[in-house]
Amino acid sequence: MDKTQQLQYLVSGDHQGGRVSLGRATTAAALKKARELVQEGYLDVRICTPQGRLLLPDEFDQFED
Repeated sequence: MDKTQQLQYLVSGDHQGGRVSLGRATTAAALKKARELVQEGYLDVRICTPQGRLLLPDEFDQFED
């Protein structure tokens, strides 16, 4: 990732080992990571957008570029 590229989205979720919070620069990257976390069994997976909107897994399909 280019060091000048800012992370726009925060993807987070809970798992047995604790909570993870991962930054992503694009909508597509945030959706991909959030879906991966859901498939890996993470709970309470969310995407926080640059506007501060919180998206839950049932809203991911409505959130596209």
